[in-house]
Amino acid sequence: MDYVLAQVNIGRLVAPLDSPRLADFVAGLDPVNAVADGAPGFIWRLQTEDGNATAIRVFEEDAEGADGGILVNMSVWESVEALAAFVYGPAHIAVPPRLAGGSSG
Repeated sequence: MDYVLAQVNIGRLVAPLDSPRLADFVAGLDPVNAVADGAPGFIWRLQTEDGNATAIRVFEEDAEGADGGILVNMSVWESVEALAAFVYGPAHIAVPPRLAGGSSG
């Protein structure tokens, strides 16, 4: 393998992670991460030692306030094709897009 692909998502939450507004999104994190972890071409994702990616805060000024702060997601893949197969696959598409200004309905 001559290279790998790292993808990073940075999103400002519309509400705190424990809010009812993000309940569906948060409930989908573990299942979609499990699919990613087992996906062909997946290499690694940023997470704490206990497997929590939402606990990682990369900006000092990113206190969880009314808007919920900023989430950063990073994963590493063998190829663009492998990442695309996961991103456009049914498990990932099923997660509600409620991070950056998405609607709640």
